[in-house]
Amino acid sequence: MENGLDKLNELHAKSMELVHKYEHLPEKDIRKKHLEILSTQIAVCLVNLKINTRFYELNREEFEYILNNDQEQIDNYIHHFIQNISESIIDAALFQSELIFRFYYSKITGKTPGEERSLHKITATIFEDTENNWTKEEAKLVILLWTLRNTIHTGGIYFAKTAGHTLSYKGQDFKFEYGKGPNFLQDSYIISLLSDLLESLDYLFSSSIINDLGSFEHPSYYALGQ
Repeated sequence: MENGLDKLNELHAKSMELVHKYEHLPEKDIRKKHLEILSTQIAVCLVNLKINTRFYELNREEFEYILNNDQEQIDNYIHHFIQNISESIIDAALFQSELIFRFYYSKITGKTPGEERSLHKITATIFEDTENNWTKEEAKLVILLWTLRNTIHTGGIYFAKTAGHTLSYKGQDFKFEYGKGPNFLQDSYIISLLSDLLESLDYLFSSSIINDLGSFEHPSYYALGQ
């Protein structure tokens, strides 16, 4: 659990840096609230992992007794616990970020947030990149993560193309093989990609195309009637 704890600590620290960077924005600004939502989700997961790690360290005998002193059960529990924590952050990061991307795309194009189905077109527009011939790593990461999201929708198995699919990001190839789960998700690697996503959000929120639009309230305030 120690390795996962270190990575989550780093991810939380980076999220808080961004929260502080945009704290000058109006209280309900969509960028500010989005970063606060992500940071809160990361913080909750971090505290949860800290509690379990401390219980394991200070009450190891009881911890092992709960799992029948079976080392295989213990290893499986630790693995799946960290995996579940990572997945909860992924869910918040990907689905909440898609809301942001669609919102800004609608402001730029005059369309409704749900009108455009192609995330490639949305990404190319808001990141000012070339659709399907990406030049910006920030845009490449978004496409990689949303390909992963679509894979998660099918139980973690890639079914989109029988020939498989390979995406490039930061000089590394990420392979999606038909009927298999992505093998690049080992050792909590997704946390590193989520850390990069925070940097991509910062890049987007600092861009002239977004800043020139001005400030907007997060859509959740309208949904809640606040």
